[in-house]
Amino acid sequence: MTPSLWLCATLAFAPPSFTVTAVDERPTRVANAELTAEIEQLQQLIVEAPRERTHRFALVRALIDAGELDQALAAAEAWREIDAYNLVVVRLIGDIQTELGDAKQALRTYSAVTELLSEDPEAQRALATVLKAQGDLDNALARLQVATQLRPEDQRLSFELADVELRRGNYAQAAARFEAIVADEGASEQLRHPAKQRLAQVYAGFRRDANTDAQRREWTAKIDALALEGGSQNDIKVYLTWDTDRTDVDLWVINPKGEKVFYSHRQGAFGGTLYGDVTTGYGPESFTAKTAKAGTYAVEVNYYGSGGAMKEARGELLVVVNEGREDEQQHTFPYVLPKVGDSVRVAKIEVK
Repeated sequence: MTPSLWLCATLAFAPPSFTVTAVDERPTRVANAELTAEIEQLQQLIVEAPRERTHRFALVRALIDAGELDQALAAAEAWREIDAYNLVVVRLIGDIQTELGDAKQALRTYSAVTELLSEDPEAQRALATVLKAQGDLDNALARLQVATQLRPEDQRLSFELADVELRRGNYAQAAARFEAIVADEGASEQLRHPAKQRLAQVYAGFRRDANTDAQRREWTAKIDALALEGGSQNDIKVYLTWDTDRTDVDLWVINPKGEKVFYSHRQGAFGGTLYGDVTTGYGPESFTAKTAKAGTYAVEVNYYGSGGAMKEARGELLVVVNEGREDEQQHTFPYVLPKVGDSVRVAKIEVK
């Protein structure tokens, strides 16, 4: 083969490279007369109905949108005085304190969730979400362990525990939890399928670390036995999870063609596929691109609906590139969606 032909062949078959970047792109509101009038109207509504949570929540969010963080904090604290056991207001106060640069006080505020509701697994889960977003995986794990003790039948909690174990490097414990979910015939396929996907990633890691060909063949056989739809080696895999029940949060992936792959268009022209559309809370939902095309994949989250009167949605995106291969990389991104209808672009994946 001539040098020029060799170069062309090398370029043609060179594996793609991936750059994964966090973004936070959401519709913004401009502080103007309309927003000021909305704030004044909400303040009046609260005077008339001080215990109406939807008005309280809307006022705090409007003040945040207007850039009035001190006023937003005061409004949230006034709300908490009459509604101390409300998870939403406690987390709002912590969020505002974080924005104001008082991280230590924010953590104390977040921790109050579990002090007030020590026997509530949702409170434990809510604090775990915040701790994961802050990178405090040890304490997040502890909160999820308490939540699991309070609700041992909840396999989604076990899935979250396994994810944190993975991120802490406790691969054997994570594998055992994923294996238990996969083996549980009472678990929904919406949960068992992503558990199989994550388990295959763990097995692939064990295979990479194996010392002998026999061991590598053993792990390959375990991966094959999972019979994964979409396979275990993919260019891109994205997982979406959130921490609230009776909520519908959707994963959107816009491929380099500009095509959106989501719940009503699950198969993209470039081969990317959405697995699962969880409408009852927590997730996970996942997207797989076996062979990624050059360009940008934008990953967005949409808050489609809620079965409660007032719920925000918080959670994480996990982006995996070169899944199941020697150079696999995983990236985790937190997000917050304050109200139904909100969308946020959380990450982008550049493929070259």
